[in-house]
Parts: sequence; C-alpha cells; structure tokens
Amino acid sequence: MIPRVALPLAASAVQAAAAVVVLGVPGFGAAWDFFVSPTPTMASALAASRLSVSLVAFAMLAWALARAARVAVRGVAVRRSRTMAGAAVLATGLLILAAGLSHHVGSPTVELGSGSVQEASQALAR
Repeated sequence: MIPRVALPLAASAVQAAAAVVVLGVPGFGAAWDFFVSPTPTMASALAASRLSVSLVAFAMLAWALARAARVAVRGVAVRRSRTMAGAAVLATGLLILAAGLSHHVGSPTVELGSGSVQEASQALAR
C-alpha cells in the first residue's frame, strides 16, 4: 500500500521542486501581460510558459496528495492502471526539461546598427 502512494507522491514532489529550481518562481505579472496585452513581448511569453509548466507540475503534486489523502481515509489503495499516471509523470518531466533548456539557452542576439544604404551594400559585398 505504501509504495503505491509514496512513489507517485515522491515523483510529483521532485518534479514540482525541479520546476521551481530550473525555471524559478514564475512571474505572475509578466505572464498576465502575455495574456491580456495586445502586443505581448518575448519576456511575457517566457513568463507565461514558465507559469504554465509550473502549474502543470503543481497540479501533478496536488493529484498525488489527493490520492494519498484518499488512501489514508479509506485505508486501502485502489489498484489502477499505472499507464496514465506514468505517462503524466513522464510528460511533466519532459516538459520541465524542455522549458528549462529553452530558459537557460540564450537566444542569439542581432545587432541592428544605423547606417546608410551605401554602407549596407558595402557590408553585403564583403
């Protein structure tokens, strides 16, 4: 009975902690700007993605806590197919990994300089 409850609870807790460590605490203000602004910025889009990933991780933790509470009240763990729970844990872990990778890999910078058409033509001719 304990392994059926403890393993999903531990996996969900590790994922929630990983989401906070890798992505940081999501900025609710910047994420809100993404959803309500007519012209969202890249920073607000990243904040919204961090918020979404964190919400998924904490929803998985809440699901595991609710399952543990249900087992504590009933005293018996109901045997269910582990396919859905395993797939959800795997998908959440991959989502945290992908979001963390995109968060930590810097985007290339583009330098835009002022100049004339003649200077641009000379730069392209090189």
